[in-house]
Amino acid sequence: MQDARGIERFQQCLVVGRTVVGETLAQRPAQCLELIHRARTSVPFPIPSHVKAYALTTPLFEKIDLFGTGAPVLVCQVPPFPSADLGTRPRGLEILCPLGDPANVGALIRTAAAMGAERVILLKESAHPYHPKAIRAASGMTFTVSLVQGPSIRDLPETATWVTLDTEGESLPAFQWPKDIRLLVGEEGPGLPPLPSGTRLAVPMTDSVESLNAVVAAGMALYAYRVQHPLTNRGLRS
Repeated sequence: MQDARGIERFQQCLVVGRTVVGETLAQRPAQCLELIHRARTSVPFPIPSHVKAYALTTPLFEKIDLFGTGAPVLVCQVPPFPSADLGTRPRGLEILCPLGDPANVGALIRTAAAMGAERVILLKESAHPYHPKAIRAASGMTFTVSLVQGPSIRDLPETATWVTLDTEGESLPAFQWPKDIRLLVGEEGPGLPPLPSGTRLAVPMTDSVESLNAVVAAGMALYAYRVQHPLTNRGLRS
């Protein structure tokens, strides 16, 4: 469960970090399967009766404690990802994610949750959203955001309605955002392949910087969308 292959094989994932483990146990108990902690240490939160607890010796526990937090490690069930039909119109704000770095995927999921996105569409290039690094970067939001599977970034339908970021695009601040839209995030490094459709937007920046981190750029675009389509209340979409 420390890499995508193991996660796919067992349909389980590792949740690491005291805060996110405690929140997942409290908010998503049905998905929690096992709790692994260091022997002769107390568990700092209640354990649901159906969750099996295992106490390991310190050397063995340290092999599982991927980030050296010292906190218990939670094993959770990974839910299935339905397939997205990109031939249909988007509903609200949707994000197309081809990011190959698990930490970037997690950061994007966390940003999507903060900006009230309807769902994140994981393209074939995307790292697994339940990779331990992705879950850690998402700060527990992986279990709350709607995640679906999409095609490769190179196989997006020509009729799809989406916008993306490109240094040669039109001005991001001046763009009038449709309420129902998909934001396509570029891959780290390769950026965007030749695409026949979509609207390209440019973030204003100095000539001294060639490009921005993909998640940072996506966050700017999502903020620009929310300026025009604000959340009515915290956690509620307009």
